[in-house]
Amino acid sequence: MTEIRVPLSIVYETNIPTPIGDVIAALKAADAISSEAIALLPSLIDGLQIEECSLNVHSLTEGSLKEALFLALLITYQGDLAEEVPPLLEDLFKLTVSDKYDTIVTVVFLTVLFYGTGIAIDMAKKALTDSLPRQKLNELIDLLALETGKSSSDIRKIVEAKFQKPAAVKRLVRESKRFFLPSQKDGNAPILLDRDRIPEATVGEVPYPRDSDKDQDFDRYTPHENVTLEIHAQDKDKSAVGWAAIADGISDRRLKVRIVEPVQPSDLWQQDQITADVVVVSKLTSDGYTPSEIQITAVHPTAEAHSDQSPLETE
Repeated sequence: MTEIRVPLSIVYETNIPTPIGDVIAALKAADAISSEAIALLPSLIDGLQIEECSLNVHSLTEGSLKEALFLALLITYQGDLAEEVPPLLEDLFKLTVSDKYDTIVTVVFLTVLFYGTGIAIDMAKKALTDSLPRQKLNELIDLLALETGKSSSDIRKIVEAKFQKPAAVKRLVRESKRFFLPSQKDGNAPILLDRDRIPEATVGEVPYPRDSDKDQDFDRYTPHENVTLEIHAQDKDKSAVGWAAIADGISDRRLKVRIVEPVQPSDLWQQDQITADVVVVSKLTSDGYTPSEIQITAVHPTAEAHSDQSPLETE
């Protein structure tokens, strides 16, 4: 086993002094998020095993709140570098496809952070959102795909699998919001990680941590395109109640359907089967996330509908 030290630089570009309590909360959040990030690394770097890890403070500087941190990792590696000295093993963590970040650890840290904030925003708005944090998450997933040789879809599945259980996702959402606290208390001041600047607009979309957070629903909103729906209940006059369907490939159970504008109930009326773009709302249960509702966001013409149309006659 070999000990590797990986730097993690976080700068809150604040203009006012940060209360000690907020510094402690942000450091605890960084510690929790880094632990989750490190747990993901063996799934991203083939042959890597991490026996122990700890986040340590190198220095804290006031003015703008600067946290110079480092992760101490006790690792084993099954590969060509297995017998090499620590400086060569550190090459495992260097990033080659972007000059914004010093190591892949920073990218995975940010991926976990923005995965948590994306869920937090969806929870607050009770809908799938194309938020700035989610756009950043998609960018980071694509970057990890380039770096690791895995597909973006596989990276996303690895991250989602890590946070399937209730305790894991609740902890992640809580700590992701706390991470932004020093910035939010100073007008959503930007945050710099390595050389990647999280702008004021992105920070501003993150829900502020509150005592009432524990009472929130931890629903997950997942988009799917071109899903076959078997309609089991209909109500021509209503869009939020009276509808139910079975979604092929998503759940064998009959689920509540909510029709979302611009789709109208008349678009589905008296149809037994449709093809649609949907958002699946999953509830957090003791067994993980379970689909509970289908939100229909677009309806596509079916092949049968096309075949029913008569060709234009020409003279």
